[in-house]
Amino acid sequence: MVGVTKEERLSTPWPRSLLARHPWLQLNLLTAFVAAGVVAIFQHTLDKLVILAVFLPVLAGQAGNTGCQTLAVALRGMTLGEFKSGKERALVLKEGLLGLVNGILVGISAGVGMYIFAAMQPPPEDPLVLAPAERAFMLGFVTFAAMIGSCVVSGLSGALIPLTLKRLGADPCTASSIFLTTATDVASMGIFLGLATVLIS
Repeated sequence: MVGVTKEERLSTPWPRSLLARHPWLQLNLLTAFVAAGVVAIFQHTLDKLVILAVFLPVLAGQAGNTGCQTLAVALRGMTLGEFKSGKERALVLKEGLLGLVNGILVGISAGVGMYIFAAMQPPPEDPLVLAPAERAFMLGFVTFAAMIGSCVVSGLSGALIPLTLKRLGADPCTASSIFLTTATDVASMGIFLGLATVLIS
């Protein structure tokens, strides 16, 4: 948990715990506004394709879990002394590859889910909009592609963030999750809404 220091125990007085944890929560709030700003950039697309809002948590959640898996492995390796200097590139490449493969696999499931959900929606009133079947296919494709991109970015972020913090002399266990959450949210929502803007709206 972000802000929980190694000195803090169950018996630590709550004021001291508050002083240790609260600044990180303020930083987390700031980074959450960054992710919200990405969504705001694509407000016009969301107004035209409200269905996208339904799948934003799906993309963000999957990307976040992918990044957390990588982060957990990296931090555990550092803590147990399994991570040797000079192995940074191998770790980053491995996690990028895992993100790609996992992104393809979950992207297929998510894309099919979006296609089915979009196909069940009533046809749009605007005659200039894509035909329902074509629109459902494009939404499914956008979801599939965005899931791949999000998982790759998340896997890379889960490896690079703790490595970077360690190199800067900071404790990777303290703040990695804040930066990881921001990276995964921005990537998943930005890629998803960006592709929808270019290919559909």
